[in-house]
Amino acid sequence: MSIEASPGDAAEWWRTSLGRYLLALDQDYFDGAVADVFDYNTFQLGMVDQGLLRASRIPLRIRVDVAGAARIRADFRDLPLAGNCADLVLLPHVLEFSEHPHQILREVARVLRAEAHVVIACFNPWSLWGFWRIFNSRRRYPWRGRFIHLLRLKDWLALLGREIVAGQMSSYAPPCTRQK
Repeated sequence: MSIEASPGDAAEWWRTSLGRYLLALDQDYFDGAVADVFDYNTFQLGMVDQGLLRASRIPLRIRVDVAGAARIRADFRDLPLAGNCADLVLLPHVLEFSEHPHQILREVARVLRAEAHVVIACFNPWSLWGFWRIFNSRRRYPWRGRFIHLLRLKDWLALLGREIVAGQMSSYAPPCTRQK
């Protein structure tokens, strides 16, 4: 079963009231996570139509995606970047919609410098959103993704010699489709 999110399907969902709600929470999270990271190069993989790096002080901000308004068009599993070149990498809801999330993390680890940062946003399967996903029969974006639990993500990163130094849960509201 393929879970790759088509760009149109994902972009359409992010424009809904529920998508805008979550995007605002994600933007606040990314703003706080990148504001005090300094150095030279940062890369945002996916969601290139969103300015998730707006609070970054790093001068070179490059958006990478397979299509769209990306500065670099590439498969996240095989980035056309030199090893040890990135000071900051953002992964906004990328892993849960990939057939190969481990390979994406391996590739990100390859391009990161020694003291670099990765900021990841994922849907939690043990949340109201994860519970809703189980009973949502339409299987549209974002419900068809493979939501990733924090413990699993920690395990994957540990295998790559990385660790989570900070984290944040964001949406405690149920994923209602009406704005009220």
